[in-house]
Amino acid sequence: MNGLRTLVVMGSQTQGLLLKLLLEERGVEAVCVEGVEPALAELARAPHDLLIVEGELAGPAGLAELRARSDASVMVLGRGEGEYDVSDPQALVAEAWRTIERRSAPPTAPEIFRRARILIVDDSATYREFLRGELEQEGCSVTAARNADEAVAALAGGGLDCVILDLVMPGTSGTQLCQRFDRFRRRRGLFFQIVILTSQDDEEQLMISLNAGADDFVGKSQTMDVLKIRLMALLRRKYFVEDHLLRLPRTTPSA
Repeated sequence: MNGLRTLVVMGSQTQGLLLKLLLEERGVEAVCVEGVEPALAELARAPHDLLIVEGELAGPAGLAELRARSDASVMVLGRGEGEYDVSDPQALVAEAWRTIERRSAPPTAPEIFRRARILIVDDSATYREFLRGELEQEGCSVTAARNADEAVAALAGGGLDCVILDLVMPGTSGTQLCQRFDRFRRRRGLFFQIVILTSQDDEEQLMISLNAGADDFVGKSQTMDVLKIRLMALLRRKYFVEDHLLRLPRTTPSA
């Protein structure tokens, strides 16, 4: 199996098992259930990449509840507009495979940036607004802070993916602020990334910053394209963990 999961919700056990067999021939783990309640129980047990649901069996309320309980793609079986015909199981499974492939494809740079929520912490209004403009042009949602207090207030609001932090700050060093941010995310179980952005682009400062909890270190002498590429790499890794690894069912260790 390739780690992909599909849940088949059908009233006909024979048709459901046939779809399960065809999916498993493609390396997709498939579970077949005969109603909405067992489907909800299965979704609570493990995440799935695709739901194949008999529309008449589930009904509008059942479909809505299945969609609310899972972020999986949904294929509805039936004869209505936008529904899939179960009379050709091979064609149905081929379309299911295409749907799963589209879902599992790595996100593009525009998709990553459109999802990103960034906090910029820099005492220079000019550089803050320059950086904000560059990132918003890529589709990022950007919040700016000019000092430690504003930055902590923004972090307390939650929902951030990355903090871009200037190393030289009035009243406190960027390194101290980085340590504070790292403690903050550890205490609260948050997963935002920390990028140090500085004109002090040397190996010693790199080591100090990484030891303080930074996830990356970019010199201001680098081009904006370099910062964007490094930022995209951090965000891509963050979203992969959130979307895939954190969805894996937890197992209870044996005694």
